Amino acid sequence: MGISLVDRRAVLSGGAAALLAGAAPAVARKAGPRFGLADITVMKELLRDYPGTLRQAAALGYRVMGFRLAGYGGPVPGEPAPTEKAAMVRDAGLEVGVVRLGVRSRDYDRELDLAAATGTRIVALSTAAPFISGPALFSTTRAAFEAWLPQLAAIGEKASARGLTLAYHNHWYDLLPLDGERPLDLMARQIPPEILSFEIDLAWTWYAGVAPLDLLRQLGPRVVSMHWKDVDRTRGKGVTDHAVAPGLGEMGYPALLPQVVRATRALGYVEVDSPDDGIAAARQGAALIRRVLK
Repeated sequence: MGISLVDRRAVLSGGAAALLAGAAPAVARKAGPRFGLADITVMKELLRDYPGTLRQAAALGYRVMGFRLAGYGGPVPGEPAPTEKAAMVRDAGLEVGVVRLGVRSRDYDRELDLAAATGTRIVALSTAAPFISGPALFSTTRAAFEAWLPQLAAIGEKASARGLTLAYHNHWYDLLPLDGERPLDLMARQIPPEILSFEIDLAWTWYAGVAPLDLLRQLGPRVVSMHWKDVDRTRGKGVTDHAVAPGLGEMGYPALLPQVVRATRALGYVEVDSPDDGIAAARQGAALIRRVLK
């Protein structure tokens, strides 16, 4: 399915006409390591001042910005449209990175058309529907999970038809066995690599008791993106409260990151789920990366 007339007009009005012609605006090259920022890290700041926050990210050394199509429950009042976000990302001197699909979407055809119109190459699905639709959050049965896998494969086929790569983003529960086999392994075994890749979150991998380097090596070239955050189990009460900027937790990021970039060519994005100060978290992550990945 192509971009509808309505969506095409939205793309043009968002300043992305060049993308439809196959020519993306040039982005100035920067010295130093190439790394990205996931929008959730600075979501509060973005909702207050989207272009200003993007400029701050660029000034910190970020070169790529990943963003969501909409909020968890749908569009967020006052949040720019996807093509408007893409235009502002480029205006700030950043590249458009991974674009996140809705986890409760009823129309992935439309979402994939919108994502393609931003100029991204990778779209990510943040979780498997069975983990958030059952009576117990983050829990499901193997039967329910395997029954959902054809739907995931269908999204991957739709993405591929648009020239996009679908990446599944893991959480800790994707690495806890269901009747003897981990959900992530079920995905990798049952869905071919040409329609499903992975975005590996190093912290959630660690949280599940799995060595991030082992998982990266296991999945090899199917890893097309990473999220870099750290784990501090003394912070807050919930699991996502334990997410902190790289270098502020227990994972040993100064030693880990050089090994990670030797193990995979995938781009890493700093992602902190609910920081008190998003810019401070982004600054901490950028400073660590630039120090250890010179």
